[in-house]
Amino acid sequence: MASRDQKLKAAMADLRSRAEHYGDPSLRDGVLAFGDTAMPPPDFPIVSGTEDAFGCAASIFAATGDGFVRATTSIHRDGVRALGTELDPEGPVIGPLRRGEAYRGPAEILGVMTDTYYEPILDVDGVVIGAYYVGVPDEG
Repeated sequence: MASRDQKLKAAMADLRSRAEHYGDPSLRDGVLAFGDTAMPPPDFPIVSGTEDAFGCAASIFAATGDGFVRATTSIHRDGVRALGTELDPEGPVIGPLRRGEAYRGPAEILGVMTDTYYEPILDVDGVVIGAYYVGVPDEG
């Protein structure tokens, strides 16, 4: 059986591959896109496919000023996808992502402590334009 770390790394590779299948990432007028496919709906198969394959939540964030906003997600809140929710500006994830670094560890996701893995999304010039996320709630 794969460890949780191996599972999250595999899920991250899957999410990245599903998104980048559509083309290079870009951020135009505040909209994150892969090739010609913009990230709000109807791109749910990208995140839902990763969730179905690995049993973990998946999101793609768009960079907005100093922060990040969920452009697509498999996470639901109050029965609807948690689109437009912001990455906690005071949490442990924001600093590494702003620096173009991955973050692997605990973080609170919409009120639930979660074992997470985030990777920055870089455009062709190496600028951080978004982030990939996969995670599973802590068992404790």
